[in-house]
Amino acid sequence: MPIREIISSSNRYIKEYRRLAGNRKYRRAAGKLAVEGPNAVKEALSAGLAPEVVFFTRNFIDDGGTAILSCLPGGSRQYLVNSSLFARLADTETPQEIAAITPFGAPELSSVMARPLSLVLILDSLRDPGNMGTIVRTAAAAGVDALFFGPGTVDPYSPKALRASAGAIFHLPPVAVEEPLRLLKLLQSGGMLVLAAQPQGGRLYWEMDLRGKTAFLIGGESGGLSPELAAAADLDVTIPQLAPLDSLNAAVAAAVLVYEVLRQRSG
Repeated sequence: MPIREIISSSNRYIKEYRRLAGNRKYRRAAGKLAVEGPNAVKEALSAGLAPEVVFFTRNFIDDGGTAILSCLPGGSRQYLVNSSLFARLADTETPQEIAAITPFGAPELSSVMARPLSLVLILDSLRDPGNMGTIVRTAAAAGVDALFFGPGTVDPYSPKALRASAGAIFHLPPVAVEEPLRLLKLLQSGGMLVLAAQPQGGRLYWEMDLRGKTAFLIGGESGGLSPELAAAADLDVTIPQLAPLDSLNAAVAAAVLVYEVLRQRSG
């Protein structure tokens, strides 16, 4: 499609992008995402998504952005906007001046459970979008098969979480779970070992045999795992900390654990 220009913040596509960026319920109802930045747009395209609308600036084109624009499907509407309008559209202080509205349907729990699963993460009450995006990015890199999140957890499809995932979310889309306890029972019935990550009192992670089917429960930054989920796990697992404070956040803990699995299975 030809490149058109938008000069007004009242444009309907600008309004829709802002609504998608700021409203979790609307994202779900519309089946669309607001995607910002070249990495995220590029990974969305590589995952086979077809953006409906793409916004970019003259600066983006002059800085070599035509390589991404040339990969857009023929049906994508392309709009040139000025830098000040893009700044009002963007979620970052120093935007990289490309953004898109793209259709996206999060996977259903039933379809994910129908696949062979060897390594999964289950997030409980995680509140920080940066941690969420980092966990998605790390999990995808380490070959995690599925990532689940329960009620009270930050939306992994929010702009901040999307950006922190560096586009990995399109390759390992997190699955919302309304009843995490039921999920645990399903995984356990399929022979999966469910391990609750705890700051202390569990078995040291490197002393455990993680070569079989494994699921890690990762709790929120402040409250940790809910007592109900922790009690339903098969065992507690701990990453030792020598300092007298809880210095590992959820994203770091998840990275340590999944890469220990990768190390053991590669040996």
